[in-house]
Amino acid sequence: MRGQSTVEFALIAPLVVLCALVLLETLSLCMHILSLNDLAHSAVRTAISSQDPSAAVTVFAHEAHVNADTEIDEANGFITVTVHSQHKITSVAILSWLPSVSISAQSTMLREPPTFLSYPDNEKTGAQ
Repeated sequence: MRGQSTVEFALIAPLVVLCALVLLETLSLCMHILSLNDLAHSAVRTAISSQDPSAAVTVFAHEAHVNADTEIDEANGFITVTVHSQHKITSVAILSWLPSVSISAQSTMLREPPTFLSYPDNEKTGAQ
């Protein structure tokens, strides 16, 4: 009976370590999803205030190293941006055989009307 606890530990320890590594990778995936949601929100904010929303989102996606699709509803004034990315498991070498996960996030906002920075002459000078 001597060494029984050592054998039990040797059998259980790899499973505990594997569970911890899977938990860490799951947390990494959740952080990636949250950052992708933030990117989608920022991209649509950029698009709604731009004269050319599709071009603004394309530049934004290129700088963020993600793929993005823009859908513009001219009738209602809504702009929808969908951001796509791949998440490859890289933090745990043991789990590198798993396939990459395709993630997407979507955000929709109402397009802002154009702003005019010119003022009537009496407002600019303060005269009445």
